Amino acid sequence: MRIGVMLRHIQEKGGIVTYTKNLLKSLIPLSPQHEFALLYNNSELLGTYSRYPNVAEHVLSAKNKFLWDQWAVPRAAKALGIDVIINPKLSIPLWGPQSNILVLRPEQFVHPELFKPLDRQYFKIFMPLYCGRADRILVPARKAAEDVVRYIRGATAEKTVWVHEGCGDHFFLPPPSADELEAVRRRYGLPQRYVLFVGGINPLKNFTRLVEAFAQVRQRHDIPLVVVGFKRWAFEKDVAFAKNHEVSSHIQFPGYVPDEDMPHIYRMATVLFLPSIYEGFGIPVTEAFACDCPVVTSTTGSSPEVAGGAALLVDPFDVDDMARGLELVLSNEGLRQELIEKGHSRAPEFRFERCARQTLQVIEQLAPGPRQTSSQKPLA
Repeated sequence: MRIGVMLRHIQEKGGIVTYTKNLLKSLIPLSPQHEFALLYNNSELLGTYSRYPNVAEHVLSAKNKFLWDQWAVPRAAKALGIDVIINPKLSIPLWGPQSNILVLRPEQFVHPELFKPLDRQYFKIFMPLYCGRADRILVPARKAAEDVVRYIRGATAEKTVWVHEGCGDHFFLPPPSADELEAVRRRYGLPQRYVLFVGGINPLKNFTRLVEAFAQVRQRHDIPLVVVGFKRWAFEKDVAFAKNHEVSSHIQFPGYVPDEDMPHIYRMATVLFLPSIYEGFGIPVTEAFACDCPVVTSTTGSSPEVAGGAALLVDPFDVDDMARGLELVLSNEGLRQELIEKGHSRAPEFRFERCARQTLQVIEQLAPGPRQTSSQKPLA
């Protein structure tokens, strides 16, 4: 079977990129019987996966993202004899003989008011077309699958499949030494204790209410907030609110942290505070579990499903409830240790090898009849 993977987003930041890289890292070695055609839009990426004998990498050119998706990719699929195309980020070709797997998260349909107007129009017009054309719609949680079917025309329960995502293998390595932790602490100027937020700042992350809740808790706990991540869309008001707030001197913005340092960041944190309005999955929750960091997250979206009873849940629309949850973890060491133990026990369920195996099952459901395989050659 020849599997094409659309990767024009692979140099971006965020949860989808984290998911994509971890999926490929596990999926390709699990599938030596299949051939992978990795489709890039940047020649600098050639060689990224060359160590795998069942991979061929191809660079496709187009004037814009839409033409890359809808002209360059299906043309390549036909030329390369690709059986199934999977795109981890929000589109598939609308024509071509290949089967298509659309990987989808439903945030933009459950809360369209939190997205940019142009993006809302794009999703409204094209996502029903993509869902109608897709042979499978792959989503990261059971709740996300229910919302996709509920909110998107063309997404049927019959073709929608959920597979939990997870966190990278390096989060499951033995705990680092005290010297290693201290080196990371110095590198980013981190305090001894801190409340941690991880993610791209955008309206879905509920950042203004998060700061308000933190400000309430600061009245009783001398602890700073560390914001690890980067700025997404419509972040200006949230960041300005934090920097102009009376607790601004107690909020640190180390910015984007390379993935290899993130296990250290979680291990040194007192608690992960992720009260998002909606998460289609919520990778930071699983990363925190793997690093023995207790979690406070939301009652909404897929967060309760991912937490599985191992996190403290709060109402993301109620600042007082958010503050109450954070206060409980900071003031009750017994509860904090209980959450750490529950998270530690739940973390192995989110190893990416399991995600890759289940994703491979979805791909293989679309296998064509017997065919003779041949070595792939770079696309001219």
